Amino acid sequence: MDNKINLSQLADLLAQAGGMSKAASEQFVKNFFDIISQTVLTEGLVKVKGLGTFKLVQMEDRESVNVNSGERFTIEGHQKISFIPDADLKERINKPFAAFETVEISEEQAAKLETMDAQSDENSNVNKSNTDNMEKEKEKKAQAAPKETKKEVKDDKDNKGGRVWIRIIIAILVIALIIILLWPLIGNKLLKNADKQPAKDKAPVPAAVQPAPEKKAEKAAPAAQPKKEDAKFTLTKEDQAKALPLFTIADTVNYKIVGTKATVTMVKGDMLTTIAEKYYGTKKLWPYVAKYNGLNTRSAKKLPVGYKIKVPELANK
Repeated sequence: MDNKINLSQLADLLAQAGGMSKAASEQFVKNFFDIISQTVLTEGLVKVKGLGTFKLVQMEDRESVNVNSGERFTIEGHQKISFIPDADLKERINKPFAAFETVEISEEQAAKLETMDAQSDENSNVNKSNTDNMEKEKEKKAQAAPKETKKEVKDDKDNKGGRVWIRIIIAILVIALIIILLWPLIGNKLLKNADKQPAKDKAPVPAAVQPAPEKKAEKAAPAAQPKKEDAKFTLTKEDQAKALPLFTIADTVNYKIVGTKATVTMVKGDMLTTIAEKYYGTKKLWPYVAKYNGLNTRSAKKLPVGYKIKVPELANK
């Protein structure tokens, strides 16, 4: 619960504690405080057993000093309601502090304490008023300041903006210097990547530049078909019995590579297994093609169209 509660919250607590409706509890709280305030104003004193005494105190005129300016002024007399808790209420409140020594004060002493609190509140109000006045004076001085001050502020902003642009230019120059120093490494890497690009990425030669085909080309003999299988080469019984999915690049120990059988350019639909079947008559020898071209299992599955593959010549050990 907060240190301060309003009448609505007090009515809710009363309704929960007494098992009554909220409307009835609100009406009770309102009537309770109305009776106390009216009786205090007319009688000057109200005692509520178990709660405490509400008393009307007359504050006399007194002098005070403005702590900021040192000027003396008079605080006019006024009435104030003080509250002195009942002995039962003080006992319940002070029960956690029963081990400490307590000192009872009289009503006059309590009234003096209330007067001191009131003076403290009034002094704080005076200080707040003085602070507000000082802020207003500062605002007036700021509004009455010459235009040169505003111009200085604008010049300061312009200088800050210029410094920001200088920092940006310096950063760009540093980046450019780094690129120039690292360009030999970056350029070589870009050139290597460009060389590895598939043939389809290269721009085709315009038709007008291409030379007309000669008539002799029509009579040229057809290209020699690749051999299905070398006469000196046969699959071992172990490889014949082994299933295709079980073959890996590590299984390149049963045959020896004796040369280059052919060079093939990858077209759409080509894979290492289809090339092995074309030149060896079986897909099971695709790991030898991968090993001969320095490929691993992962890269062998992602060969682009236009990539050139060397087919090795195999022989039985």
